[in-house]
Amino acid sequence: MAEMESLLARQPTEGVKPVRRDYTKLRKKFSQLFNAQQRYVNKWKHLRDYQLPFIGQFDGEEDQSEPYNGKILNPVAWESCQIFASGVMSGLTPPSRKWFKLTMENIDVAANSQVAELLDEREEILYAVLAKSNFYSVVHQVYMELPMGQAPMGIFADSESGVRFTSYPIGTYAISTNSKEIVNIFGRKYKMTVDQIVEQFGYENCPDNIKNIYDNGNSLQQSFTVNWLVEPNKDRKDKLGRRNMPYSSIYWVEGSNSDEVLYHGGFEEWPIPIARHTSMDLNGYGKGAAWFAQPDSQMLQKLEFDYLTAVELGVKPPMQAPSDVISTVNLYPGGITEIEGQHKVEPMFAVQSNLQDIQNKIAVTEDSIKRAYSADLFLMLDQIDKGQMTAREVMERTQEKLQQLGPVVERLLSEFLNPIIERVYAVLDRAGVFPPVEDEELLDQLNGQEVKIEYISPLAQAQKMSSLVNIEQYFAFIMSLAQANPNIVNKFNFEEAANTYGVNLGVPAKIIRSDDEYQEILAQQAQAQAEQEQQQQLMQAAQLAPGMAQAAKQATDAANDGNPALQSWLGMDGV
Repeated sequence: MAEMESLLARQPTEGVKPVRRDYTKLRKKFSQLFNAQQRYVNKWKHLRDYQLPFIGQFDGEEDQSEPYNGKILNPVAWESCQIFASGVMSGLTPPSRKWFKLTMENIDVAANSQVAELLDEREEILYAVLAKSNFYSVVHQVYMELPMGQAPMGIFADSESGVRFTSYPIGTYAISTNSKEIVNIFGRKYKMTVDQIVEQFGYENCPDNIKNIYDNGNSLQQSFTVNWLVEPNKDRKDKLGRRNMPYSSIYWVEGSNSDEVLYHGGFEEWPIPIARHTSMDLNGYGKGAAWFAQPDSQMLQKLEFDYLTAVELGVKPPMQAPSDVISTVNLYPGGITEIEGQHKVEPMFAVQSNLQDIQNKIAVTEDSIKRAYSADLFLMLDQIDKGQMTAREVMERTQEKLQQLGPVVERLLSEFLNPIIERVYAVLDRAGVFPPVEDEELLDQLNGQEVKIEYISPLAQAQKMSSLVNIEQYFAFIMSLAQANPNIVNKFNFEEAANTYGVNLGVPAKIIRSDDEYQEILAQQAQAQAEQEQQQQLMQAAQLAPGMAQAAKQATDAANDGNPALQSWLGMDGV
């Protein structure tokens, strides 16, 4: 398989130093991008501190062994986040089953069995490449960060697995959108050692300070901040080459001269789809389950603190003792304290906390947080994947919840999964992975036609189940009417119902016959039935022939014997 782009889209031309140009304007845009991002950083930190202590990397934080959970006494939000990520994983992109299928936008072309089989073949290749790559591990990390509002994932060509995926922690990147609210600018800051920079970008492309450190050899592990910007290539010319692709990709060391870059290349497609939970403005950043659960999460930590305080007061209440023995009071179990006279060592006051009320409020708050993360729904969807519950049962029990989650699912499909499949498909196509189409007639039919992606994952099916239930209910209604009027069955289009039901269930194209094949089979069956009826008629005639001949002979003999009636019937009068 040809390597179209490296893991980080870097392919410096051997021995060729890029033509120097001034990147001052680009660097200003990069700075403005991160200045706009700063408005969200404090909020993201707040969400991490009270809910998701292992998510995010802010202000150049390098020590990820330090969990930011000092304010968390009840981890239900983190547990709900794990359920959310696993639920989206099994509901939208389950590794153990198919979750998308390829078809054509043109219905007539899609009905062609050859086209369907071709798409099925390419679909199998896509699944094999995704399984071989690190897609499923990285996409799970994306879903873990999605409650923060958004999570990006980079897609790059790879010589070993075909494609390679990368996730980016919140706080390390900044994004922006165009006027259509589509994310089309991505900036990232991250640390790399001198050794890593030289290895990845090439010695000849490094700024002088990096070269000097590398030549010296004493500080190869010294870290520098590398900046990366991907944006639409407005300087694109009608030429070939990595600098004339639809999207530009530029790397440079922070603090280097304005004409020094590590790499200037590009991409044919947008390489970093952004999964967004909910978007409410044009700046690109989203809001997710953690935003919605934040008030309850803060209250929950306060309730948990009060509950633990009340328990501790009950177990270890404040004590009072005579001043002359206060320093010698033994509060250990079984301890003895000597006291003179009537003095006592006893609690200062009786603790009368109603722990049950606090526990009830904690339980209510926990449920509210779980609902914000849709944990209840995703636990139920998991039962579909395990075969414990059908999609219809889930829809009937959680129809209202599915309706609330519907916009989030649609956004993930259109903004995240669609670009992923399209990008992977294009990378594999350019690399020549797909078998060529040898049928010229089929090739002409496919020319200029758009491939459509349909989703058949458990969550997508649960969303579609309403249409399937409508079909079943209408059919049951027609059959009930047919008891009084059998002709009403003709109102039901059985062929179209079978097609619609099969498509919504994601049945493989090889299993569903095309309309032409179906009509041909009906014609063959009708012809076979007609031939069978004709054969039966001939057989019946052959069986009746001996009896008719015998009857004719007997009638003739009787007429010859002088039976006037038979002679008249046989026209033998006067014989």
